[in-house]
Amino acid sequence: MKARALALAALLLGATLPAAAADTQLQAYLDEALRDNPALAARGANVRASDYDLEDARARQYPQLDFNARYTRAHGGRTIDIPTGDLLNPVYDTLNQMLEQQGQPPQFPNIANQSIALLREREQETKLSLSAPLIAPQLWANVDAKQALAGASRAQREAYARSLVRELKRAYYGAVQAEAASGILEASERLLAENVRVSQALLDAGKATRDRVLRAEAERLAAAQQLDAARTQARQARRLVNLLRGAPTDAPLTLPAPDALELPLQPLVDPRPRPELRELDANLSAAEAGERAARAARWPTLGLAADYGIQGEEYHFGRDDDFDTVSLVLHWDLWDAGSRSAQRRRAAAQSAGLRAEREDLQRRLALALRAAEENLATSLRAVQSSQAQLAAAEESFRIAERKRDAAALSQIEFLDAERAQREARMNLAIARCEALDRAAEYELANAGYPLPESLLAP
Repeated sequence: MKARALALAALLLGATLPAAAADTQLQAYLDEALRDNPALAARGANVRASDYDLEDARARQYPQLDFNARYTRAHGGRTIDIPTGDLLNPVYDTLNQMLEQQGQPPQFPNIANQSIALLREREQETKLSLSAPLIAPQLWANVDAKQALAGASRAQREAYARSLVRELKRAYYGAVQAEAASGILEASERLLAENVRVSQALLDAGKATRDRVLRAEAERLAAAQQLDAARTQARQARRLVNLLRGAPTDAPLTLPAPDALELPLQPLVDPRPRPELRELDANLSAAEAGERAARAARWPTLGLAADYGIQGEEYHFGRDDDFDTVSLVLHWDLWDAGSRSAQRRRAAAQSAGLRAEREDLQRRLALALRAAEENLATSLRAVQSSQAQLAAAEESFRIAERKRDAAALSQIEFLDAERAQREARMNLAIARCEALDRAAEYELANAGYPLPESLLAP
């Protein structure tokens, strides 16, 4: 009887890993998820994109140098007509007549009217253009907004990473629970198969009726059906763990027995605010920067513009071909029909909305933390209760098994004892996995998981 109990316990525990190795294996899966999960990689790409936006905003505060070249061929277009012939030919005719009267040949020919095209037939302009903002408050506010949005993107990535850790732990403990349920039901099916054999032996010895065998077989088939469902659930749980850690869905997975996992003691507490709050704070800073930019739009901007290059019909380089200009450019929107005022009010409304949203989120997170702490304490007490229930159920089943072998126990009483033992084992496995799952929820609520530095928002 002791050997059978030890073998049964080995089947129920299943497995394979001591507590330290089980925790190490889970940590390895978490490291894989934080490194290979595609959704987390997408958040990382968003962080890089926000950093590039910040670089672009900062670069716009500095001078910019452009090279521009233009070569033009023109035909037709507007002209300027100058009546030089109509104006000068009468004078020339008079002078020629005076020369003829003096016996000299005429010296002043007639000339035609002139038509000058406004567009040159050929023209080129090649130049370097330098532009620099000197006074541009909107650009400065835009840099502040982009910097805040970059911080928000990092906080969002950290929040997702912590949610990923929590979801992977939930899937992992769910897979452990499903595997344990499969092992418990396998052992139960073997016990019920043995009960069918014993019932048949009692029937053959004339100590029982046929209904005892039929009831035993029906109970075995019911356990087999539950076992099939548990195996399906275990396969699905394994695929979910692999999905979250970024591995192929059918990749091998090492799972311990529930009692090989250490129950939680005191989860870590991150002294910083939750990343969701920091994300809202960063978005609020960006909205306030947008509000400053909207107010700054009322004031003028001052910039510097300088050009140096060559112009002409041909490409020549010399003192007579190049040119340079330097300008101070002042721009001031004096009237815009209320557009800037509407922008200021919109930015102020966004800031007010984000402040209210932050207050609501802070209260919700505090409530979730308190609930997670209470749920964890409740689940730990449930583990102790389940352990006591299992000890009582196993002792009751051992007594029932001896009575059954002596034909001193009814079939219903034996099956009830077996079912109570099976349910007690299932309840203990569920209670342990639920306690670990509640610990993961509490860890998420207080941002206690030690993420790598590369995933932490500043």
